[in-house]
Amino acid sequence: MTTDVNESGALNLVVREPAPTEVGRAIYLFQHLVPPPGSRLIIGVRTQPIERLVAASAGWLKGNIARFRVACLPGVKRAAVSGPLVAKMEEWARNQGAETLEYADLLADENELCAILGALGFSCTRSERYFEVSTRRAYDRVMALAGKYRADIPAGWRTESIRTHSPETVVNLVAQHALLPLSELRHYWQTDSPFGFEMDMSSTLFDGRLPFGTLLLRRSSEAFVIDVRVVTCENPRLRALGNLCLFLHVCQHGDPDGSVRWLQFRGGETEHRETANLAIRMGGQELPPRRVFGKRLR
Repeated sequence: MTTDVNESGALNLVVREPAPTEVGRAIYLFQHLVPPPGSRLIIGVRTQPIERLVAASAGWLKGNIARFRVACLPGVKRAAVSGPLVAKMEEWARNQGAETLEYADLLADENELCAILGALGFSCTRSERYFEVSTRRAYDRVMALAGKYRADIPAGWRTESIRTHSPETVVNLVAQHALLPLSELRHYWQTDSPFGFEMDMSSTLFDGRLPFGTLLLRRSSEAFVIDVRVVTCENPRLRALGNLCLFLHVCQHGDPDGSVRWLQFRGGETEHRETANLAIRMGGQELPPRRVFGKRLR
């Protein structure tokens, strides 16, 4: 089934499933946000003046929630292609029995997709707070604390880069706190994954052979984005020492004066307040919140 769209005569779009030879080109549009394996792909093909793949959407299930993402070529207006692609994603999600259709990425208020999705019946379902700390300031803070408290760190604790382990090592830690979908965890863990985890800076914290903490970060063009930071100690003092170990590992494997100058933290609007406290203690500043947009299907 195809859908033809003509916006003021400027764009003739056919929305359909990709042919096998088009799948690679469709996935390429998402650049560093590659859809999880097995995602439902829909493409938008401009038919005039020549046929050209200009946009795509990808959808996947997370329990009873269908998540999706839209991408397009540079220079193509998102507003011109999003409507029919989102409609196809909604049709697919309903057929899968999903209760909610949710855009997969957190969106800043100035992102044009906020208005586009709002016009298509979506609304903000959750907000997350973002914090940014300069890598130099974070490095100085961590090294000062390490010098002060190194003797208090239990002798059996150690961090190891995730390069030497599989994602299954930390699955229970991540799933317990719903910090990242497990499909994304496994995808970002692959060494050839675009915009995947920094394999040497990301680490797991062990007590003997037992993993009880992990810090997983990815590199964007301007920041190291911390996706997961968890230490499962009940004792607040030991938990603080565990976090110190994880950040010390980052400092030992990264350059605070390199090309990436920022660390970014995120936490829920009301939950994960420890993240906000940690970022502020490191001398960070809060950025505008980013929001999840969703739509109830039934």
